[in-house]
Formats: sequence, structure tokens, C-alpha cells
Amino acid sequence: MASSDAAHEGAGEAKHERIAIRVLGALSATVNGHPVVIAGPRQRTIFAMLVLAGGHVVSVDSLVDAVWGGRPPNTARTQVAICVGALRKAFRASFFAAPVIETTHPGYRILTRACTLDARDFATISAEAAESIRLGHVDEGVGLYRKALELWTGRALSGVAGQVIEDEATRLEAERLAAYEALFDAELTLGRHQDVLPELSALADDQPLHEKLRHSLMLAQYRSGRRAEAAEGFRNWRRRFVEEIGMEPSASIHELHRAILQDAPELSLFGDDEPQSGRRASPAELPADVPDFLGRETELAVLDTLVADAGDKEPSGAARPRAGVVAGAAGVGKTSLVAHWAHRVLQHFPDGQLYADLSQYEWTQPSATVHALLGRFLRVLGVAAELVPERLDECVSLYRSLLADRRVLVVLDNASSLAHIQPFLPGSGPSRVVATTGGRQDPMAVGSGAVRVDLGPLPDAQAVELVARIIGERRVLEDASAVYELGRLCGRLPLALRAAAGRLAVKPHWSVRHLVYRLTKGRRLDELSAGGLEVRQGLERGYRSLSEEAARMCRMLGLLDAPDFTAHAGATLLAVDQVAAEDAMEQLFDMHLLTVVGTDAGGALRYAFHELARLFARERALAEESDQTRQAALNRLSGMHLTGLSISR
Repeated sequence: MASSDAAHEGAGEAKHERIAIRVLGALSATVNGHPVVIAGPRQRTIFAMLVLAGGHVVSVDSLVDAVWGGRPPNTARTQVAICVGALRKAFRASFFAAPVIETTHPGYRILTRACTLDARDFATISAEAAESIRLGHVDEGVGLYRKALELWTGRALSGVAGQVIEDEATRLEAERLAAYEALFDAELTLGRHQDVLPELSALADDQPLHEKLRHSLMLAQYRSGRRAEAAEGFRNWRRRFVEEIGMEPSASIHELHRAILQDAPELSLFGDDEPQSGRRASPAELPADVPDFLGRETELAVLDTLVADAGDKEPSGAARPRAGVVAGAAGVGKTSLVAHWAHRVLQHFPDGQLYADLSQYEWTQPSATVHALLGRFLRVLGVAAELVPERLDECVSLYRSLLADRRVLVVLDNASSLAHIQPFLPGSGPSRVVATTGGRQDPMAVGSGAVRVDLGPLPDAQAVELVARIIGERRVLEDASAVYELGRLCGRLPLALRAAAGRLAVKPHWSVRHLVYRLTKGRRLDELSAGGLEVRQGLERGYRSLSEEAARMCRMLGLLDAPDFTAHAGATLLAVDQVAAEDAMEQLFDMHLLTVVGTDAGGALRYAFHELARLFARERALAEESDQTRQAALNRLSGMHLTGLSISR
């Protein structure tokens, strides 16, 4: 045995073996990748205390206090010595023959020359990142911060007990959040506001009282065209902050909120310089491209027809389409598709790109809203504010005149009515307009020949690939079946998938199956509505546009456990005739809340909810309908069933 140990010692010296110690997650130690077995909570606490001392001596009394608190047994000092002996043996068993823990009065110390420590590496790389940014090398600083944060695998020193350990874990967690703060500041400086939204929103949701993260999230949302979400998110966050802390948030975040409400120019990444009259401006207002975009080749090809020889004729002699409409359910990726396509075809629009999220405007007086938005576009295109016409028709004429000899792309997001975008259509020339909408509306509303894209959920394989791009292939391969189930629970909607994957990205200690478990426990929309990725908010937008009858139909159908149903079931729930029920359900179909899955034996259409729309409908039923009303509707349905009619008839 002695000769064997000597041989291992010689091999260890020849290979210059080092011990890698990790505290940024579960406490662990490895020798050349082979784990050192640290058995039992006492050994883990003692080892953690020695590691955190950084090579300084830790007294036996301190170790006793860390393990037992104020009530040590009479044999405590002996047990500490036994634990230290077991730790030394564990390192020898991993073929590290050199001394690791040294006995020195009044206790022990770890010989750090033999060890690397992830917390020390994290501090070093973070300092390098801060210095790079200070010197103006922002992109390099971002890469270094990313490298530093990749060292974290979970809550620092998880699974180790002791007050000193918990205090150190809290300090390390504060350093992690500080690194994230600096990282997001740098990313926003580089204009990557949309890129960081999933990660930033998930982290802000995980740290609900953290002001700096909320501040960064609001700014990222605003710059991504999500002004309403930024304002509403602040109001909800402030209410919780005041309730839990008992004081108002800082003046700076209140000021940001006011600036967002006022659409203040200083919030723009490019400052507040307004184009001067007579100067030909080239705006670049598009949201950032989606870095993890995948698939949708057929839909992109349809949009490509807008720029194929832009301004020329079709082979048949017909004019090229001037407008495109992308329709689909909330969260299906309409904005992402258009943003990705727009960035692919930027060379076709050298005179600029205009963007507006129409959901952020008040439409009770459509003409006034259109006039205000056209005025903004004109100013961006170089028209002095005092030269913007006061009459809407004159405003439209000037706008079309400016576009006539320019190649400009206009993106109008979240149009509730395609009629709202008619004034923004170019009269002639190579400029193009693309609108997104949650409803199935006739593209003829935006002119003859407009192209239309109906966007559906991702295929299973692409849903898995999207998750893998965000959390890494390793975690996906650890439990592929759980990832497929995650895709099903998210309805394979890109927005929901990004929200779920974003939570996993900042929760490296969670398995995919753990998140799947959470999503099945009645909190799915809460889990998938964090910060900038508001699945529920998108559903609410479509729901608010419904007529009163259709909204009530949505709520009542949400009470059903059946996978599909006919208009007859809807008529019974609402106590209306079948034609009225079908009209209401067709409105739900038009807003992509329902889909048609086939017909029954009698030829009646069978409808079904989209996965997340069903949960939302049930939420609204519980919130807006009384117990008596809900029970009466279900009783009528039960009576229909007892008479021999099925829900799906």
C-alpha cells in the first residue's frame, strides 16, 4: 500500500495536479476533474470555513461554533479533528498526495497554492470586465462579465450550514447581482435592449425588490417598443415594493417612469437630436433582431415578395405588393418574425426604417391618434415640428410625398384594426409597410395585393431547439422528454418558451423537469409572465378587443375540462341560441383564442382552445363571473349531457 501511495504521489507531482474548488453553487472539490468525496454536513461546513478563509488559519473554536452554534457537545474539538482527518483522507483517495490542510496553532488552514477557487476567478474576471468598460472597450467588458457569470451554477455554498457560511453566501450573491447590473448597463449601452430582455426580466422577477434591475428592465422594455409594459410593470412593482419595504423607491426610478410616460427623447439610445428641416433623415427605429430566431422559412419567403425587385412589376404586369400583414395568436412571435425579416432586408431600405407599437396608443379617437403618429414620423423624416400640417389629410399627403422617392420600411406592430394603418401606406414608390395583428382580418383593408402571413406555434423540434439555444444543449440532453413537455405546456409559443428558458437560464440549479412541475401546479401564466415577456398581457390585449358576448363566451368555455366542444355546448353555457353562440365563438377564432380541430358526426365544427388561452379564459371566468353564474352554466351543460348530448356535439 505504501509503495502504491508513493507511486501515486510521484505521478501527482509529475502532472502538477491542482485542486479545483467551487463555491458558486454547491460546494465541491475535484482533482483533475475527479470529485473529492466530502461526506456529511460537518465535513462540508469545516471545509467551507477553511476555503473561505483564503489560506488564513481558522481556529478550532471558530470551527466548533460554525458546526454546532452555541451548543457544542463535550467532544466537539475531537470531532473537528476527526472531520479534518477525514478530509485529508478524501484528498489522498483522489490521488492528491501533497498536503492540503495544515495543522497550525490555534487550528487549521488550507494550503491555497494547491487550489483554484471559482469565487476568486469570478472576482478577478469581473474586475477585468469593469476596467475594460472604463477604458471604453464595452463589448470586451460584456464578454468578460459573461465569462465570470458562467462560473455560477446555483446559489453560492448551497447545502452548507452555518451562520458564517450563510453570511458569505449572501455577500457572494450581492457580487453576482452587481456583475449582472454592470453587464446589463453595458448591453444597453451597446443597444442590445431586446437581446437581454428574456434574461433581464427573469432575473428581475427573481429579485423583485431590486431597484437597479427594475430600472434596467424598464429601460430595455421602453427601447424595445414596449412602453406600456414598462409603465404597467413599474406600477405593479412599486406597489409591492411599498407593501414589503414600507417606503417609496428611489427618485431615479420614479424619474425614469415619468420619462417613459412622456416618451422623453433622452431615453433614446441616440440622444435627443431632432432632424433639422431640409435635411434628409435616415431613421433606424426597428427593434433589435432576435438572436435565437429559428425556422419560419416559409413565412419569411412570403415577406420576401415585398422586396423582390422592389418597385418593379410582377411577371404578370401587376404591381408588387406594398404591404404585408402578419397575424397570429399572442406570443406566437409576430414581432420577432417581422424584426428578423426587416434586419435581413435592410439593404432594400437605405432611407430608413420607422417603427410604432400601436397598442401603446389610445384609439378612442382614431383620427387624432393617426395624426399624432404621422406627425412623429414626419419629424423623424426631417420635417421641422412647425411645418407638420394640422389637418390629417394634409399630413397624409406630405408623408406620402416624402416616401415617394425614398426606400423606407414602416413597421406597425399590434394593430387592432387594419383600417388604422391605411393612412401609413405609401402612395407609390419602393417604400413598404408591414403590420402585425392578433386578429384574422382581411388584408384587403390595406390595399389590393397585400401579402398575408398566418403564424402558428413552432413545431416540436424547433421548440426544443429554441430552449436549447437559451439554456444550452447539455441541460436539454439531461432530460429531453421534460423539454418536450415544457414545449407542450408553453403551447410551443416562442414568447412563452423564451420566458420559461429565461427562468432556467438564471436558475442553473433548476432542472427542466422542476420547471415543468411548477408549470403544472396552477401557476403557469404567472411563471410565463415575468418582466418583459408578458404572455398574459398579450392574451389580455386580444381579450379586451372582444365584444361583450364573445368575452363572456371565452370565460364560460374556460370552465370546461373537455379538449374540444361545439357551438351547441357554447349555446348551452350562455343560454343563447346556437347561431349567436357560433358568432361569439367565431370572434374567438378570429382573435386566435380558439382553433377549429374538425367536425363531429353531424358535421358541426369542433373548436378547441390554444393551450395557454384556455388557462387565461379560466382565470377571467373565476375573476369576472360569480359562483352562482358559473355553477348555473355548468348545471345547464350537465343537463344537456344527461339528455344524451355530449359537450363535443
